[in-house]
Amino acid sequence: MIPDIGLIIGFYVLTRMLSFLTRKGERAESIGVKIFAVITIIITLICLCDLWLGGTTSSQFLKY
Repeated sequence: MIPDIGLIIGFYVLTRMLSFLTRKGERAESIGVKIFAVITIIITLICLCDLWLGGTTSSQFLKY
């Protein structure tokens, strides 16, 4: 369940960062915000891949 919540939060972060990058006109963000948004997207994608591919292991299954 916890990895599922992490994936949901990760996709929310991606959505917000893409929103920052695509704002136009009066709502446009500064170049600094856009740079940090790109960095955040990259880190979030790495974390999402780790969560998605890593899965979880329970200590109950490791006991024999």
